[in-house]
Amino acid sequence: MEESDAGCSVCQEQYEEGRRPPRNLGCGHSVCTSCVEQIIIRGGRKCPECRCHIRATTATALPINYPLLRLARALATRGEVTPTPTPTPTENYNDAGECAAHLSRLTQRCMTCRVWVCGECVQVDHNVLPRGECRVVALRQALTLMKHTDVEPVITMCRDLQQLKQVLAGQAGHLENNKKTHEAVLTNLRAVITAEQDIIRDLEGRKKGIMDRVGEVEGWVAALRQAERDISAAATVRQLATAKLAAKESLTTTEARAKREKQRTQAVHIPQSLATPQEIRGLVRLSSNMMVVQEGEGERGRRWGRLSLQDSHLHLYALRNDTPPPPASTPVFSFSGVRGLVPRNSASAFLEVRWDGHQQGKVTIKTQGRTARARQFLQLCSGEAGASYLNTSFFEADRVGGEGAIIRGGDYENNDGTGGAALLEGITDAGDYLKEAAPGLVVGAKSTQRHRLAAFGVILSSWSGHKTDTAFGEVSSGLAILTAATHHSPLTDVVVEDCGLIIPL
Repeated sequence: MEESDAGCSVCQEQYEEGRRPPRNLGCGHSVCTSCVEQIIIRGGRKCPECRCHIRATTATALPINYPLLRLARALATRGEVTPTPTPTPTENYNDAGECAAHLSRLTQRCMTCRVWVCGECVQVDHNVLPRGECRVVALRQALTLMKHTDVEPVITMCRDLQQLKQVLAGQAGHLENNKKTHEAVLTNLRAVITAEQDIIRDLEGRKKGIMDRVGEVEGWVAALRQAERDISAAATVRQLATAKLAAKESLTTTEARAKREKQRTQAVHIPQSLATPQEIRGLVRLSSNMMVVQEGEGERGRRWGRLSLQDSHLHLYALRNDTPPPPASTPVFSFSGVRGLVPRNSASAFLEVRWDGHQQGKVTIKTQGRTARARQFLQLCSGEAGASYLNTSFFEADRVGGEGAIIRGGDYENNDGTGGAALLEGITDAGDYLKEAAPGLVVGAKSTQRHRLAAFGVILSSWSGHKTDTAFGEVSSGLAILTAATHHSPLTDVVVEDCGLIIPL
């Protein structure tokens, strides 16, 4: 007997008990149970060989062809037929198992009820539209939908984890930046400590020198006391004359030495603190109260100014004549040393504006280049030349609400717009000062108006088609404060409460 006679004529698999027993179709032909199920469901219920109609509605309703099954078993026992192993559920992708209610293969899924169903389940319990509300799909489509449903939470979680990763990476970057900042502070502090140690050694050396001179002064005093005693002890005219002569020589010598020592002492300048850029950058993070001092001569004398750290920039406030000396514990820097940290080109200054008894905010202005007008403006903000914008009023506002609106101030002499003479020579028009009239542009007076060349104006609104030939700066922030100031009455109540220079750290 041929091996093919013991197998199904449709799938060519060998007959076997359990999963693939042969079923008699009623026309004399037999087909395995699995193929019968497919024929009933999709094959029009006809015999694949003679095309006779199959009356049964399920494969299990057809009788098993036991003689043919025994023959297949006998051939397998003699080794002529190798039995085909029954596929495990994981190896069979044609169905989801057997329906316990109808003993048919589960080849569909009701997505509404979330169960696998056979053909009879669909007819009996899972009616689709319009008869019912169930949604029944084929096995492969069901697998695709189920995969999508199962994988969506995974995708969502991966997306959430990616966002979490980005947040953590951002935090790590922020911490790294903080670390670098503190490392920079530590470097500055080490430089400060080294410099302080150098100053301590220098002061100790100076102190030793002074103590040596104290010893010398004590020697001079001892010599004079001895001369005094010799005069008092003289018993004769000759002894008195000799003692007086010796005392006169000692007194003359001592007076000359004392005069030289006083001059030397007055010339000695004892520094109150450090004055190098690196040291300032280190100390500025340690003290909220710092000062600068400008040594002067004559009536101006010594002048003081504040230092503060704001928005990661060092603010050098205008020098004042009326500021008392700070306590000994306050870090004090040389004004010239701090002033040297201001960028040479395109330096920035600030004006703190007040009206109605309250500070309204800060206007920062970046100067354009190193022109004479820009240098003069910086000098008046720092007060380094004596005059400053400190406590000056805004005195005029033109074209308010229209094109080319402007507010003017800076008359450090008369505070009404009639003064404000130039501090520097060589202030001209046009050239570097020629700019399009635009909001925030800082301008000055015409070069012919020497009596008010230090005054300034700030353009507040666009003025199409117009240029100015006296521009020397631009407002970086605070333009809205000046715009609001134009609506205050009287305008002269709007005052520059304080001003100064900005030093980037």
